Parts: sequence; C-alpha cells; structure tokens
Amino acid sequence: MNTKEKIKHFFIKELMHEDDLSKINDTDSLIESGLIDSHAIMSLIAFLEDEFKIRIEPQDLLPENFDNINAISSLVDRILNTRK
Repeated sequence: MNTKEKIKHFFIKELMHEDDLSKINDTDSLIESGLIDSHAIMSLIAFLEDEFKIRIEPQDLLPENFDNINAISSLVDRILNTRK
C-alpha cells in the first residue's frame, strides 16, 4: 500500500468504523463534512507518526493539512522528503 492508501484505510476502518473504502473520496473535505474532529485528528496524528516514523510538528497542525486524504498524504510525503 502506498501512503495515501494507508491513510485512507486507517481513516475508514478506525475513525469511520466502515469497511467500504469507497465511502470517501481522496478530495472530500473531512473537516467540512464533520468526519474529522479534534479527537480524530489526534488519533490520526498518532497513527501517522507511528506508521511512517515521522514527527508532525506544531507548525504542521493547520486545517489545510488535514482537510482531505490528499492533503494528509501530501503532508506525510513532505515530512518524509525533508529527511532525505
């Protein structure tokens, strides 16, 4: 699984408690739809840091970085690329 697929799988299974990965598109706003709240963001951050062995810094905690699956994936990729 690539970064985006891992994030989507976690979000659907662990935060939405669904089995159908088609329940959400990569560009659907998680914030506007109410699918993500502060508790869900904390769970998501813990998953991202553990799964990808990264550290999400306070300056990265912006709504636009967590608005949709694509944005979250881009954030992870940016952090991973700064290590190279």
